[in-house]
Amino acid sequence: MTNQRHTKTVFKTTITTAALSSALLTLFGCAASHGTNTSADSSANTSANIKLAHSESQLVKAESQGIALPLTKLKNGLGLTLHYQTHADHSNTQSAYKDAYKDTHTNNTSKDARANNKHKVYDDTHAININVNEHKGISLSNSEGKKHFIAGHYTLARAEVVESNSKQWVSLVVFNNNTQYIEVYRINAASLEVYQPQTHLTKGSEAICATTSSAGELQIVNIDATGTLNQYEFYNGRFLSLRDFAIGPGIKSCAINANTETLYLADEFAGVWQLDTDIESELAKTLIFHNQDVAIEGVATLSSTTVDGVDIAAWVSPDASGVWLKAPCLTEFVSLMNTANESNSAARQLKANNRSTSIQPEFVHLSLSEEGTHISLVVDDDESGDVFSAELPSKLSAALLHRQCGTDFKATSPKENHMEKAYTNNSASQHANLTIKVKPDVETDPVENHGDAADDPAIWVNSHSASQSRIIGTDKKGALNSYDLDGKLVQSLPVGRVNNVDVGYKVSVAETKARQSDTPLIDIAVASNRSNNSLSVFEIDKRGHMTQLGHISTTLNDIYGMCLFVSGGIAHVFANDTSGRFERYSVSISPDKAVDGHLTQSFSLPSQPEGCVVDTKTSTAYLGEEGAGIWALDITSNSNQPQFIAEIEAPVEADIEGLALFDVDSQTYLIASSQGNNSYAIYHVHTENPEVLELMGLVQITADKATQIDGVSETDGLDVTNANLGGRFTEGLWVVQDGRNVMPSETQNFKLVAGASLKDAIRKLASAKRERHSHM
Repeated sequence: MTNQRHTKTVFKTTITTAALSSALLTLFGCAASHGTNTSADSSANTSANIKLAHSESQLVKAESQGIALPLTKLKNGLGLTLHYQTHADHSNTQSAYKDAYKDTHTNNTSKDARANNKHKVYDDTHAININVNEHKGISLSNSEGKKHFIAGHYTLARAEVVESNSKQWVSLVVFNNNTQYIEVYRINAASLEVYQPQTHLTKGSEAICATTSSAGELQIVNIDATGTLNQYEFYNGRFLSLRDFAIGPGIKSCAINANTETLYLADEFAGVWQLDTDIESELAKTLIFHNQDVAIEGVATLSSTTVDGVDIAAWVSPDASGVWLKAPCLTEFVSLMNTANESNSAARQLKANNRSTSIQPEFVHLSLSEEGTHISLVVDDDESGDVFSAELPSKLSAALLHRQCGTDFKATSPKENHMEKAYTNNSASQHANLTIKVKPDVETDPVENHGDAADDPAIWVNSHSASQSRIIGTDKKGALNSYDLDGKLVQSLPVGRVNNVDVGYKVSVAETKARQSDTPLIDIAVASNRSNNSLSVFEIDKRGHMTQLGHISTTLNDIYGMCLFVSGGIAHVFANDTSGRFERYSVSISPDKAVDGHLTQSFSLPSQPEGCVVDTKTSTAYLGEEGAGIWALDITSNSNQPQFIAEIEAPVEADIEGLALFDVDSQTYLIASSQGNNSYAIYHVHTENPEVLELMGLVQITADKATQIDGVSETDGLDVTNANLGGRFTEGLWVVQDGRNVMPSETQNFKLVAGASLKDAIRKLASAKRERHSHM
């Protein structure tokens, strides 16, 4: 059966429909539209609700209910119609289009404008017809009599009219089967003049799809011949590699829903997968459909450029003469019947001979009527090579478009779906004004080891030359690294599985009782070392070079996090293990640089902690219990016990791991990683009562595409300093671990954010907080 399916795939490439990725065409000639769809639930709700059409009995039930569509044969194959208006500036001069690639899709018609012109057709609207013959090329013609032909062997991933700065052009995204390049074309909408395409070399293409997001970003997904999924953005006239990862064999087609940031993959061996296209999201795929008796080969989404676009997908298999249609709370199988024979007598003869009128679809495309009320589809027949169209019944179109979970059509978990949506919307509206976004300024070289390797950074401020300060970061699979302020790796020590690290300044090198004026003072770094359940101690010289001094053994079963502070020349270290146990050690360094540690205190939290930080101004240690919240400990006495002071609650999401303190306008703020939503919780510390934390809101670190530095997700550790480090860091520096280092995909690293950006974000949160209080 597998070999037969592969044979079908080869045959598929000989017909026109194979050139079209089903989710990506905006308008068909038979059902042209730029329709508006009703708003959809998020893609996160979808995987939990797709439970229908997974068995043969359900297919039979669907057919028995009479849900079957007659097909109309398209005599000229698949034709695509786009529209543009001449009220825009359509100058044919090169100057009008010289920046077309740099414009890309940014500012492509505002959301408000799209919402106000959902189905508006202008008097000066002109049509552009596009036909793709995979072995000949792409033909374009418009209603003004212009024609153009692009010769070649192409697979079309996306075609649309783009408008920006009073210019309109046709944007084509294709895969060149002769050269193995992805190509992005810009074509003058009025003259059909084609400008030199921008290209990107690939390792082949098993499936390709593209879409333009509501923010105007052209995103492209290509699954290459190695089974790698490559995600790109066409940014500022060039291909920007966002991320790539192994997806495995069997992917036959893909489709993107820009509204919900969802990618659908047709896998002939497994079924239909759903992934999040947000590059900072977790690399996880959800199997939303599986039937061992059918091999899914075509998948599509209902393309919509409107603000309130819906989440509707479809998939087909050559093993079933039908199409599966999915909305957030509804999945329906619809039979497809080929009644489009050459003559009525032939059709009667087929029925008389009891011969099947079924088809073998490998390709599907969805489109919306111009009024935005009816859904049409186009499918192929692998056996004949014909292309067919059909319109869904009004009731089914309405159920899909308006999420009518209570219709006669089978619905799945509507109550659960609506409850989840209501919670999400309430939470989002309640905290929408509490998140400030900043961009990273620098990223470090990626760590050597793959997987979850980078963990915790510490900033060492060079008192002799601030610009020569260092970022010390753990590669918890084997090394302690240091980086300069440009992010370049300057030292790597293979000292074991070091997990967390912190630094201390002016530590005495003498017996603890010696306090002579000539007592040497050194800066140190201490790291929790899981290779031997110890604290590894390093000297940092004035160049920032680290030298290991030794280990301090602990009685912890599985050492994890740590932090330190220095008092009277003595370093004090809080270390914890995964059980929740904390141990406090005082560190002594002898004249010959031998290190020793004395256990002075122990206590436990209810569950696993990691991050901690000490405010020496208030003699308070803040301890993070990953799944619960933040504790405070008065460090003035070894007999004090921690107190729970801040529970994890919206908008903060577990885990809380990294903790650091930062001063803004004479106020102290505690920064905590809110790992579950890729954010950082900002708490105001009341200096007169350090055990009171006031949540100000969240800060997120988002991508700076101009410098090709990605945003930050799933942060473990972080550190911050108010010290003037010069250059872009004159107002301090914030360093965070990045759990998913993408754009392009590499091993984990650390991101550096200017203190000025962090200060500005905190000031905005504080101002918003004051504003809310003034209206209470």
